[in-house]
Amino acid sequence: MLSVLIPTYNYVCVKLVTDLQRQAEGLGCAYEILVADDASKEDYKRENRKINHISHCKYIELEENVGRARIRNILGQQARYEYLLFMDSDAAVVSDSFLGNYMAVRRQAPVIYGGLVHPPKLPSPEVALAYRYEKHAEPRFTAERRARHPYEVFRTFNFMVRRETFLKHLFDESIVRYGHEDTLFGKSLKADGIAILHIDNPLMNCGLDDGVNLLRKTEESLRTLYLLRSKLEGSSGILRLYGILKRFRMAGLVRWLFGVARPLLRRNLLGRHPSLWAFGFYKIGFYCSVSR
Repeated sequence: MLSVLIPTYNYVCVKLVTDLQRQAEGLGCAYEILVADDASKEDYKRENRKINHISHCKYIELEENVGRARIRNILGQQARYEYLLFMDSDAAVVSDSFLGNYMAVRRQAPVIYGGLVHPPKLPSPEVALAYRYEKHAEPRFTAERRARHPYEVFRTFNFMVRRETFLKHLFDESIVRYGHEDTLFGKSLKADGIAILHIDNPLMNCGLDDGVNLLRKTEESLRTLYLLRSKLEGSSGILRLYGILKRFRMAGLVRWLFGVARPLLRRNLLGRHPSLWAFGFYKIGFYCSVSR
């Protein structure tokens, strides 16, 4: 009845699988836990191979990196059961009833999104920017608030979908760079009138990036956004803001200001007290610089 599907890349997720398997044993239904490794480094694969020794669990190793969209499609196509529960490998279970909560509402909608939370305290100074950004946003993403814009706030971090629904709405494999596969998936569901039920059944995000990696991923995501701008129209705050700047002939000014201020912005964002305002300007400034 339940297939738990976890894509992973350079992350050890044995504890996550162990915690999920323990809960699954108490569900009283058929289940499987599949982990697909997107060509991680050998050290990570060596640890994750322990998953093959856990009952009802399987660790699949890909020889080449196929990206965030394709690896999820592979997992969904290999899954055997009716309900597919996708989650990221850097998640942690925070409730003993996590799987049970999903199964209790499984018939209420074709897609169910449980949300995510973050550690109560800053894990380390190196992840200050990611932590501050995510914790600042967290109160805006309760189930009640997510339900007001059910498709726009959808993320792949933690969601359940009926297998037949997923196979009709696979992730867009043209996305080979980082970012926005979840946004396009949400748009596909919206276009076909597929309902998303939002519930408070979070996993904890334990894989916060350090400042350098977060900025690298942010830049890559913005490049992806530029390439997919026609597909993502109406689904991105950055695209809406850029449209306003362009309409008022201010995009060039923002591009110039970003070029001048970029070293100072990076110094702040990589420091111990990063400014969220500076991060917001960094994103729109970088987008203006790639869209010229």
